[in-house]
Amino acid sequence: MKKFTLALSIFFVFSTMVGQTYSTGTIQLSNTAGLAYSAKIDVTSSLVTLTLVGPGDRYLGLGFGVNSMTLGGDAVIYTQSPTGALSDRTFQGVGVVPSLDASQSWTITSNTVASNVRTLVATRARVSAGNYTFSNTAGPLMLVWSRGNTASYDLVYHGGSNRGALTTNLTLGTEDFAVESFKMYPNPTKGYTTIELPSAISSGEIKVYDNLGRVVSKQTITPQENKIDTSFLSQGSYMVVLRTNYGNSTKTLLVD
Repeated sequence: MKKFTLALSIFFVFSTMVGQTYSTGTIQLSNTAGLAYSAKIDVTSSLVTLTLVGPGDRYLGLGFGVNSMTLGGDAVIYTQSPTGALSDRTFQGVGVVPSLDASQSWTITSNTVASNVRTLVATRARVSAGNYTFSNTAGPLMLVWSRGNTASYDLVYHGGSNRGALTTNLTLGTEDFAVESFKMYPNPTKGYTTIELPSAISSGEIKVYDNLGRVVSKQTITPQENKIDTSFLSQGSYMVVLRTNYGNSTKTLLVD
């Protein structure tokens, strides 16, 4: 009985940890008319999602864990030469163009421009060699930012009014992906269960854990491929974790 209770405790603690997303919320970096610039950072146990909203005709930069262009600090810059890219870079000191890293970690998942306002969404692993490691707990986060001084993607001096530094906070996020936002049925199940994604989500990864925290099933879910085979699972309770670019969500599945 003690072993069973301990296993359940581990199971539910693990469930809470993997389901949590920490977020800065939307940070207004600049309110300059026509050049407004904001950022949002969402962090799960494994993934960072960065959202930048700024002028659509010039470079946009953001540095992590520093309050200036400190030598060795981690940064990303969106440029467009010849095609749009969010590049991993390293600060070389004030007044020097940040150098391009040998390894590029960010993947752009969305990049749109409307009325000269760019909305860029990109992801990378939370722990990435040679890059800033984002905390997956609540706490402060230092940022520096810049944007092009003119309508150009050339990495030239941004000017005093096109840069800044601040400290924000990562807090437990709730606004992007509520626990109830995906459906799972039938539950209880005998042979299979269906995952219904929220309307704004096109794909995700499902992992099924037993009560010892072991992964017993893993697959990609889309609106077209959305059934999980449970016929091989023993009778009992399982944790189902849905991971997406917008956050994680967890539900309990009962197998008859």
